[in-house]
Amino acid sequence: MPSTSKQDTTVRPNYRISPIHTDESDVDLSDSDPTFKINENKPLSSGSESSSDSPPRLESQNQNTDEPKKKMRKRVRNPSKWKQNIIKNLRNSGKAYVSLTKKQVPARSMKNPCTSKCRLKCAEKIAESDRVVLFNSYYKLGSLELQRAYIRSCLMEVMPKYKYTNAQKPRLPNNAFYFTVNEQRIRVCKQFYINTLDISDRQIRTVKAKTDSQGFLEQEKRGKHDNRKRINSDVLQDIKDHINSIPRIESHYLRSKTDKEYISDGKTIKDLCNDFNKQQRENNRTECDYWLYINTFNKDFNIGFYQPKKDRCETCLSYELAPLDKKNNLKTYYDNHLIEKDLCREEKMKDRENVDDNHVCAIYDLQSVMLCPSPSYFYYASKINCLDFTITQLNAKATSDNKSYGDVFCYFWDETQGNRGANEIGSCVFDYLKNINSSYPNGNVHVTFYSDNCTGQNKNKMIACLYSFAVVYFENIQSITHKYLIKGHTQNEADNVHSLIEKEIKKNERGGPIYAPCQYATIIKSARKSGNPFTVKELNYDFFLNLKQLQDQWGYNFNENVEKEKLNWTDIKILRFVKNELFFFQYKTSYLQTEFKTINMRNKRRKMLGADEIVLEKLYRQPFTLKENKKKDLKDLARKNLIPSFYAAFYNSL
Repeated sequence: MPSTSKQDTTVRPNYRISPIHTDESDVDLSDSDPTFKINENKPLSSGSESSSDSPPRLESQNQNTDEPKKKMRKRVRNPSKWKQNIIKNLRNSGKAYVSLTKKQVPARSMKNPCTSKCRLKCAEKIAESDRVVLFNSYYKLGSLELQRAYIRSCLMEVMPKYKYTNAQKPRLPNNAFYFTVNEQRIRVCKQFYINTLDISDRQIRTVKAKTDSQGFLEQEKRGKHDNRKRINSDVLQDIKDHINSIPRIESHYLRSKTDKEYISDGKTIKDLCNDFNKQQRENNRTECDYWLYINTFNKDFNIGFYQPKKDRCETCLSYELAPLDKKNNLKTYYDNHLIEKDLCREEKMKDRENVDDNHVCAIYDLQSVMLCPSPSYFYYASKINCLDFTITQLNAKATSDNKSYGDVFCYFWDETQGNRGANEIGSCVFDYLKNINSSYPNGNVHVTFYSDNCTGQNKNKMIACLYSFAVVYFENIQSITHKYLIKGHTQNEADNVHSLIEKEIKKNERGGPIYAPCQYATIIKSARKSGNPFTVKELNYDFFLNLKQLQDQWGYNFNENVEKEKLNWTDIKILRFVKNELFFFQYKTSYLQTEFKTINMRNKRRKMLGADEIVLEKLYRQPFTLKENKKKDLKDLARKNLIPSFYAAFYNSL
């Protein structure tokens, strides 16, 4: 048996790497314990909208480059990508575009200068190269307001020298046009001016009309008005406080690299808004309209009502949705992906057919988080996270009297007793292997496991060292093989086990809330209506083993095989550990491979403990303490008699 010596390792490292996204690693090669620690106090960030009146300036593009990009629940409008604004920006920049009426408008181009008969001799004063600079600089402004301001700076009123005093229409001031070249202000004629900038007389008249008596140019007013409804900042803050008060649910599969938070789906946004207004009425504060609540919920938060799905294949989806011209580039990768998927399933069928007195095939997986008390009854109170790790043994063949799986072993604990990283998962697997070892006293047992690619639980150095240790430690187990299901196609018999448990939980909730974690254990035992009931083992903190320490003592090389080839753990499909190959393990990076490759975990001369000197030690010395806000909510429920006194003692002791 493993040693029971204890070590104070109750600190929870914050390990977050997603096994889902194809551009992220699905393996832990770090020396830290891959356990999960939720951040319940995520800071809120707010977004801003681009102006539709002018293209973004260089200054705004360079601001806040060190700040993380804000994520929100829904997409927000991006005026810079609106078709009408794209056309406007192209027009203001002098580029060709297709109008909203499908008319092809050519790009602006500099016209010929004035003729030689011009009395100002403009062409002699300003060279053609300078005209090109003026033309390009004008359209580089890209803003109608800036271009009008430039035109205004080039104009000067010229009063007529002679006026008829009795004229019905007195002569109006004329315009003198100037260009600034090499810091010299040069007067030009109107024809030279409009041909150089390729503008019309209408633009000049508009600038004149928008210039007031003090010489200031009026700002563009199209699309602007001041009659928008003002938002009460106090009400907005109350809405944010209300949304922040909703307890978050830990995401099961994508918890590592997602900023998205999850809340129970027991209420809709409309229900939350109604609850908020009821709370405001009770506190004699201002209520809000639904549009304001849902806008705040969608724009200032990144919250979802459902936990992410683990079996959605991004590779298949991206190929199906790819444009036809890009599908050809993806086809080879996609075809290999489908081949691996089919071969993996064939491999599982073969392992099932080989199940006998000497071969065991099992699938293990961690079920979605269960909350206690039941979320639908105490929506706004923080709850205890309960975890159920299942190991499902496969039968050789499914018949009408015999399901595809046989015995199911459930390991149940809550967050006060442990985390859900490789230490906890590996401890449960080690206990299962101990049962297998005692159930087959004649020896020569070969164990095959299947699981998904979850980094912090199934595919890391600690699990590899545990398998290697177990093959040596248990005399009746001759080999352990772990085969990883292909991402996005991890549907398996364990899903049916989880479905039965969730169905039984919902049936029990019809009769009232689930008040304590121990009730979940009872429900899991009764979930299976035919055949052997699920075996449930309720775990305490002293059950879990320190696999991080085992890894440090067992080996140090996990990345270079005996042929000096580097191993990328992301590519691993199969791991195998054999009793007579101490400190070695074999692997395949594809189900197409016929031969295993080998890694020596002690490939250098380094003084380390022998296999018989290594013992497994306990991971935790005491239970975990809940966060203060969670303890307060749970104790308040007990104090208000919302939890029966029979279960209240459990919460008061937290």
